[in-house]
Amino acid sequence: MLTDTDTEVNALRRVSFVFSALSCLQRDPFCRECSSFVRCIEAIKDEFISLEKAINKNGALPEEMRCILSNTYSVLADLNIPDRPVSQKKEGNCMFPKRVCMAKAAFAMHEQLQKDFSVSFIKRTL
Repeated sequence: MLTDTDTEVNALRRVSFVFSALSCLQRDPFCRECSSFVRCIEAIKDEFISLEKAINKNGALPEEMRCILSNTYSVLADLNIPDRPVSQKKEGNCMFPKRVCMAKAAFAMHEQLQKDFSVSFIKRTL
């Protein structure tokens, strides 16, 4: 069975992945000005704040994961939210096909992993 620390480690790995992906997208001239990019940043930030509270309460995070946590703080500090984000698809700037968004794809992967972990946990406890 997963411990609280195991759950926090897995959540931190997922959140760290999304922040890293968003950090890369920040260099893209269209993604960095997109409202979808901003919404993904805000959603993962909210989750990170909750995770951070749980980590601080538990205090049992392994040292290598503390490094990932520290790196996540750095990535978060470097993310810039545009003053006036716009939907790049609606403006005709994004050349990706309909329903293709790299920011949303990174966040969707996180959500799918979160769901998979939940299902896996439920199966193990039955």
